Amino acid sequence: MNGGNSHQYMIAIFALSLLGVTCAGLILFGERFGSAEHRDLWQLGGAALGAILVIYGLILLFLRKLAMIEPRRAEAEDELRGRWTKPVP
Repeated sequence: MNGGNSHQYMIAIFALSLLGVTCAGLILFGERFGSAEHRDLWQLGGAALGAILVIYGLILLFLRKLAMIEPRRAEAEDELRGRWTKPVP
């Protein structure tokens, strides 16, 4: 992996982590100020919860691209058995 791509992945991870912290703040804001009259604030917190799960998945993807975390167990087991399933184009 060349240095340019890894630098871009690190910037993306940093940006996604900042976005995740912002979503966590929105979740707290929606829970604190949401009520039966202000359901839109509860919905904002719920949307932020969904977004934070997507952000977490993207951070894991970028960490795998940087080889900072190991591949999933299924991928490692296939590699140990000497077979590698290539995705269908």
